[in-house]
Amino acid sequence: MKNLFEHTNAFWAKYAAYEWRVAADSKEYLLPTKNAEAAVYNIMKVADQLVLDAVNVGRLVMQKSPEKKIKDAIYRFACNYGLLGMMTALPTTPDFVEYEKVYLLKNQFIRQETMDTLAYMKLFFPFRMPDFHKRGIESIWNVSGEDRAEAALSMTFRNDPRAMAMSFMRNYGKPYEWLTEVFKDLAFTFMSTFMYYEDRDTGDKRTLELYRRGLACFEGNTPTYHLSLQDRPVIVWDYHSLMLAMKFLFSVKLTAEKNPMSLCEHCRMAFYAPRADSRFCSAECRNKASKKS
Repeated sequence: MKNLFEHTNAFWAKYAAYEWRVAADSKEYLLPTKNAEAAVYNIMKVADQLVLDAVNVGRLVMQKSPEKKIKDAIYRFACNYGLLGMMTALPTTPDFVEYEKVYLLKNQFIRQETMDTLAYMKLFFPFRMPDFHKRGIESIWNVSGEDRAEAALSMTFRNDPRAMAMSFMRNYGKPYEWLTEVFKDLAFTFMSTFMYYEDRDTGDKRTLELYRRGLACFEGNTPTYHLSLQDRPVIVWDYHSLMLAMKFLFSVKLTAEKNPMSLCEHCRMAFYAPRADSRFCSAECRNKASKKS
């Protein structure tokens, strides 16, 4: 049990640039730009910064920051880590394209428990659907070689669920409202935990109970896994969605004894505290706070 998560399949794709586009439903979606270069990276190698950046985007949403500031933060997050992969996160299985219907986990975005597979996919391709044909449980996905980045990504992730590879296509996008909701949930959970331990000795029981309920609202997830024969049989954890990986890694960081997340007393953003009594995220914030006092 010492190295339970030693082996992971946690590769994800990101593009160098994204853009906000308004679709026919009047919602704004974030999509890769037409000519942006794509890159593949290992989520586990950037896990600490990924979690921190996600929480701080959520903090901007919680603080009701100007929309442009929030959009800019989401844009930077996408350039660093890619889109969240919600299409494979919400169903009961990332292999949902193999079924006639999509069975959905309880979530705040889609009320239906089941949806037609193509109708579900259209939620994530607001401008143009991929060349995907489905008849019953049989399906064919054609990837044009004209876009070299898309073709390369489809080959790179050919052993993963097809829906995961589809989520790296340029016409795949996420609505602004859904993105902000995901980030806000992380930040709210972090704040519930942080404030609980800040007020535990002085707060009233009702307030502390609200913090506990806030933490209980966070819906965790367990990554899927498969067995692999290497030097010995091993468990390989599969992350077929950046959102699911992010939520799981956030839970790990939130419960870690070493370098716990804290809240800067000046800028009110999250940071990893090097010591238990660290109050500021940087020397700059410490100096600004000193000048105010």
